[in-house]
This record gives sequence, C-alpha cells and structure tokens, in this order.
Amino acid sequence: MSTLSATNKARQTVLGYPVDIVDEPLALEIVESAWRSGKRLQIVTLNAEMVVAAQQDRELDRIIRHAHLIIPDGAGIVWALRLAGQSVERLAGIDLAAAALARAAAAGRRVALVGGKPDVLDRLVGLLPRMHPGLNVVASRDGYFSSDEEEAVVEALSKAEPELLLVALGVPKQEYFIDRWQTAFPKAVIAGVGGSFDVWAGASRRAPLIMRRLHLEWLYRLVTEPWRWKRIGSALPNFFWQVVREFVSRRRKSQAPDRSREG
Repeated sequence: MSTLSATNKARQTVLGYPVDIVDEPLALEIVESAWRSGKRLQIVTLNAEMVVAAQQDRELDRIIRHAHLIIPDGAGIVWALRLAGQSVERLAGIDLAAAALARAAAAGRRVALVGGKPDVLDRLVGLLPRMHPGLNVVASRDGYFSSDEEEAVVEALSKAEPELLLVALGVPKQEYFIDRWQTAFPKAVIAGVGGSFDVWAGASRRAPLIMRRLHLEWLYRLVTEPWRWKRIGSALPNFFWQVVREFVSRRRKSQAPDRSREG
C-alpha cells in the first residue's frame, strides 16, 4: 500500500469535508513518493473560510473532495478535529510549500511558480535559489494574465516539465486554475499557496511565531489586512456555529438510550 493510500484510509471529516491527519514529515513523504513514482499529486490546504465557501460553490466543493492530499491548514480545521477527539496539529500550507522547495532543491527537482505581482515574482525567482541552494526554477509567470492568455501560459509552463508547481492566485482562483490544467502537468506535485510568494519575497509579513503557535495567525491577518474582514468576518462565525451544532448533535445521539433493546 502506498503512503498516500494509507493516509487516505485514515481520513477524517470536518463538516463533511475530507481532511488528512498528517504532519509535515508525513506530508513530505507523500510528496517524495509522488516524485519517485512520477505521478501527479494535487494538494489542497483546507481552512475554515474555504469550507464555508465550498458550501456555496459546487465547483470548489468538488475540487476539495477530489484532491489527493488535503492538509489541516487552518486553526478552525484543527479545532474542529480536536473537538471530535482527533489528535492533530496544524500544518500551514506555507510551511509545507517551503519544506517541499527544500526537498526539491536537494533532489534536483524542477520547480515552476505561477502567481503574484510581477515585481514580487521577479524578486522571488532570484531569492528562492539563495534560500534553497540548488533549487532549479525552470519556469515562472506572474498572476496578471487574462483568461484569453491562460492556455498559452499553461503551455509554456508545461513545456518546462515541472515536478513541483506552486500556484499563488488566491482562493478559490488558484484551485480553479489547478483543477482546469492539472492534466498538463502529469508528473507534478501541485499546490495552491495563497499569499506565500509575498511573504517569501518580503512584500508582506507573516504573523509572529507566538501567534502562529497559539493558532492566531488568522487574527493577525485581520488586523494587518482589514480588507479581509468582510470575507473572513462572516465565514469564521458561520463555521464555528456549524461545528458546535454538529458536535452537540453527535453527543446527543451517543447519549440517547438504545430503544431497540427495550422489551
């Protein structure tokens, strides 16, 4: 049985959405197994906001459910799993992506980058090989292309035959992009990485380590990027109450007397 198959058998759910109970070493083992076998691996970094969005978006719902590896990226996901009795730690998508870049550099894997502002991407292409000596960035394209240009962008990226493709177009645009074009990258590990390019390039700052350890990175984003309030400010309470209702309902069912044995 492959590492990924064994992991999928131990999948849990949060509000009906699958999530793999993996830490960074296990996730990297799955990544490297995909590279060794030459098979495509689609990674989704699941958080509470994405779950709420998928409940209203059939396309995003399908994409999440069909991903090969779904990691517990958000604090809300970890909280919901722990409430259900699962022992799990948060695995941030930006941390897994950075670790995958390090492994790609060490093994000479071909890397492609899509997304971000032109100046950010240009800076990043120069920075990443210094951050990860030996990294082979074979193709890159900023996120400023039209739908009419998209096919040509993908064709150019595909010709470079990347083995690691990081897509920073934001949720859910990056998930739509990956879903549309994943067959053009038959041997690649593909992941949406949101704002990771900005952080790596120094265009934005990540939450302090203490806030990350306390699972408060979402709060830091809300404070430093107030435009997120409209979207996250409604999604997080929605997610919270759905999880609580599900938990209470499950507890009531487990404590209810078994009427089938009476009489």
